[in-house]
Amino acid sequence: MFRKNTKGIFIELSDFSLLTAVTTSLNSPFTIESLNEVSSSEEAENVRDFVEGLSEGKARGLFHGHCSVYPTSRFVRRTALDSVSKSRDEGFFANMLTSQFRIDPEQHTSEVLHATNGAHFDPETATPSQKEILLCGAAAQELMEFQAQIVEYGIYPASLQLGTIANLGGLMHYSRWKKLRFPTLVLEITPKNSFIFIFNNNMMDVCRPIPYGLDSMFPVIQAELGLKDEDSARKLFYSNTFDFTEMGPSLLRKLLKELQASTGFYEVQTGQTIGQLYLALLPKNLSWIQVSLSRSLGVDALILDYPGWLKSLDITPGENVQLETLDSRWLGLFECHSDKAHFDA
Repeated sequence: MFRKNTKGIFIELSDFSLLTAVTTSLNSPFTIESLNEVSSSEEAENVRDFVEGLSEGKARGLFHGHCSVYPTSRFVRRTALDSVSKSRDEGFFANMLTSQFRIDPEQHTSEVLHATNGAHFDPETATPSQKEILLCGAAAQELMEFQAQIVEYGIYPASLQLGTIANLGGLMHYSRWKKLRFPTLVLEITPKNSFIFIFNNNMMDVCRPIPYGLDSMFPVIQAELGLKDEDSARKLFYSNTFDFTEMGPSLLRKLLKELQASTGFYEVQTGQTIGQLYLALLPKNLSWIQVSLSRSLGVDALILDYPGWLKSLDITPGENVQLETLDSRWLGLFECHSDKAHFDA
């Protein structure tokens, strides 16, 4: 049973939080009525109560919502086709996933996108020059689990999208709107894995998975602070009681090495210098990570002009919505209604 109203809800569900936007419609132009956040560690019943409280009135039922998620199994791979015409062969992309990227197409839901704008790649209409593509997706079972979890929260997914793609789509649109002169370095960190991306205004140039994330820091914290176990290190890491800024270089050594390798190779190959750094997902109590990486790389963090950018998207803030106070985590939420890479499980 669905709610009998015309309002929309946008959600982004990550390992850290559930971000929500209640709007006057599911499609722009619309007005943002409220922005809210709840920890992803909350019990499902509490989250459903939270969702129920986002709308006025006492009507029960499911919200229709655009949703983005971050499965641990998610993948984004960039490649170039030898021939667009060959991509029309039956099973071409399934074979590519298996042979080039060791991803089982039977177990994963996938999509093929243009590397230039993130739009769906259609071999029948693609021109011979449109050879740069992105293969993205996630394990079908994990997507189904996310969908079930979202329904349990009281939301019916009108669309289910990879948060990684929503973020990248938003960033690329923002960079064109802002007329950024130099390429952007993007780092997406979750507990189990991470991704490095580099793009300029018109092309996604680098997509690199990294097989470790925040969890890899806990043994270092345990050793340096003399804690009894990694669980103690984890609790301290996510608390607001300890400033890890001074420990940043040692905790981020592995990530920094990967970033320096990727940016160094990119700059040598293209002759372009990285202009700005963007970190996705991380909550405010982990903002020291961006500060430390920015200092080590000598690259300024990207500061988003939400008011100007959202105006260009025909999105208007309501009276009680303060866009100026939003951090970078919210960018993907405003792009998850786009037509790029939806995965309906």
